[in-house]
Amino acid sequence: YYTQKSQISRIRQRSADLRRIVSTALERNVRKYDLQQKQLKDTQKREQYRIYGELLNAYGYGAAPGARSLQAVNYYTGEEVTIPLDPQLTAVENAKRYFEKYNKLKRTFEALSVLTKEVQDEILHLQSVSNSLDIARKEEDLVQIKEELIESGYIRRKGGTRKAKITSRPFHYISSDGFHMYVGKNNLQNEELTFQFASGNDWWFHAKGMPGSHVIVKSGGAPLPDRTFEEAARLAAHYSTGRDQEKVEVDYVEKKQVKKVAGSKPGFVIYHTNYSMLISTDISSIQPAES
Repeated sequence: YYTQKSQISRIRQRSADLRRIVSTALERNVRKYDLQQKQLKDTQKREQYRIYGELLNAYGYGAAPGARSLQAVNYYTGEEVTIPLDPQLTAVENAKRYFEKYNKLKRTFEALSVLTKEVQDEILHLQSVSNSLDIARKEEDLVQIKEELIESGYIRRKGGTRKAKITSRPFHYISSDGFHMYVGKNNLQNEELTFQFASGNDWWFHAKGMPGSHVIVKSGGAPLPDRTFEEAARLAAHYSTGRDQEKVEVDYVEKKQVKKVAGSKPGFVIYHTNYSMLISTDISSIQPAES
């Protein structure tokens, strides 16, 4: 116990620089995301402006010259609305101004929707890298995480240096029923485990809705006992950002149901037909395979 605790403490010290890089990038992206959300909120009136423009085109003939507002029935809802007017403009000119406001906010909304999704994906990616640093146990684990950060543009590769040799390997456990279970230590390993190592009928596990490891159970085409399903789910729960919770919901599905999204970050997947279970994060009873 104390040897493992000392090992974890030493790796945390050695990973301090990487943690600082990830934390700084995460804070920057969270601030950017919050600002984009506020800007999106400012575009919420766009449909109201479009309706005002349409109603003015339909009923503007009833507006008196110099009027500051016009009462009209919204034919979408049947409710009466008060449309503010610029008294120096005609009803047609007021309608044109509302359509201009609508189109400007519509363009802003469409652009921000794309940018916000990109920033949200980056936040999830950085959170997953942070989780990888939390579960790293050896120096070679940090080497692979650093390589991912280089490939993602967060660290500049020094001139003339080659890509680091990767020797880190996934965690390997044996279920109580004798099935081999593998746990990715980072996004690059998750990607390799799921799309290169696993076969179509192997089982894939991942904590639901949070960053965490991909867990692969090699089934060899045989049906898995319930106990193996539960142990694999425990591994997925423990090696996720929910590890400090008593229980975590875990999704599991045959590997052939897991798909890679073109252009997405390493380790990011989609799946639709899945099962799930609420399981303990305690893995003390699960047997690691001998190195």
